[in-house]
Amino acid sequence: MIAALPGIAHAQESEAAQRKGVLSVVVENDSLSSGEDRNYTSGIKLAYVSPAERVPDWLQGLGDFTETLSGSEPDFWGAAIGQSIFTPEDISAVPAPPDQHPYAGWLYMQILLAVEDDVPAGRAPRYLDTYEFEFGMVGPSAQGEEAQSGIHEWLGAPDPQGWDSQLNDEFAFAVSFDRRWRALRVFGDFLGGLEADLTPSAGATLGTLRTELRTGLTARIGQRIDNDYGPPRVRPSLAGVEHFRGGQMSWSIFAGVQGRAVAHNLFLDGNTFEDSPSVDREPLVADFQTGFSLSLGDVRLAYTYVWRTEEFETQSGRQDFGALALSVRL
Repeated sequence: MIAALPGIAHAQESEAAQRKGVLSVVVENDSLSSGEDRNYTSGIKLAYVSPAERVPDWLQGLGDFTETLSGSEPDFWGAAIGQSIFTPEDISAVPAPPDQHPYAGWLYMQILLAVEDDVPAGRAPRYLDTYEFEFGMVGPSAQGEEAQSGIHEWLGAPDPQGWDSQLNDEFAFAVSFDRRWRALRVFGDFLGGLEADLTPSAGATLGTLRTELRTGLTARIGQRIDNDYGPPRVRPSLAGVEHFRGGQMSWSIFAGVQGRAVAHNLFLDGNTFEDSPSVDREPLVADFQTGFSLSLGDVRLAYTYVWRTEEFETQSGRQDFGALALSVRL
């Protein structure tokens, strides 16, 4: 049986379950794949999204704005804090090689609003819209050197030597909009109730941190796969969202691709208002990813392997890294 929307059973989630928010920890690191320490080398994010229909008063005023694009007021909101670290390929060179990725740390906070498509009773949402404001500090104040040096000391890895060449302190921000569709779903009683779906996505980001347009597509196969929109990730990756529905066990194996047209990337273009290390950015970047997600009751675990094309002209080759995400409903 083929349908554009999931059936009635998944839409009848209990009211008690809807009252739970989700706390997630996401870790992205090259040690979770090939282990090569270069370019985007580490990212960590702690995030929380609220229960449905629990948007605080200070964010309710944005309902008029979300109605314009999404046709509805926000359904839930979220907040996150995180840190990302970028280094050149040769971390022993002093100063850092000028044709490799500049050293940079990024310490940030995110505020999220999300709107699920309003549909009649007995139907599941056709799409999820997310609105995000990201802001923070790049430079020594982001503590990238201290974080990487501490991790390398703990692991017994070589100490990075070129952090004196990192980007200077700068406050940066970005606003983002993304839509994730439930475009096609195949389900039935064959092979133990296996299901499959396609989830296209499109979005844009504008700001001093990053400016880009993006589009992507993810294919999944598993059981009860409509309980989420994919696992959470660290931007600019092909992301899901922290929100997911609990209950019976669900699992999926997924593969996806995202293409980005990049007009600005602070970590490659250098500081906005003063001279700093920089490289010549590639305008088109693609991420290919594959992984799995498993949720049981109120816990979800996901792993993603990412293969990313060159982000700047003198990059020696594509990059890969892994991402682990643990989410708990509470």
